[in-house]
Amino acid sequence: MRAATRFAMVLSLGAAFAGECAPALAAQPYEGFWASTKKDCRDQDSANRMSIEGGNRLYWYETRCRASEITADGKLGWKMKLACEGEGEKFRSNPRVSIAADGKLVMENGLVGRDKRQTYVRCEIAKKR
Repeated sequence: MRAATRFAMVLSLGAAFAGECAPALAAQPYEGFWASTKKDCRDQDSANRMSIEGGNRLYWYETRCRASEITADGKLGWKMKLACEGEGEKFRSNPRVSIAADGKLVMENGLVGRDKRQTYVRCEIAKKR
């Protein structure tokens, strides 16, 4: 085998292995399951639970949103532009999401609930086997 051919084979094998070993994109710190209280974490039908998935999808009991724009706002804060649907209506919201020093998620200018500032605890959800 010629040297050029061997070199090309080594490069292609190296690229294949590098692709398999490449790290996946890290999840954002705000992603996961959240609820108003630990008790709400255990209640799958609670209206006080939400999940943030894929970095830009937010789900509540009867509301779902997709972020079209997420910008950093401080070390553990983000401003979001959301397009939402819930209870037969479509609406937009521009909340600020942050992780507090105690690990709670704080949503200011929120879109769910009476208060425009919600605080959530992280829910530990058991993985299905």
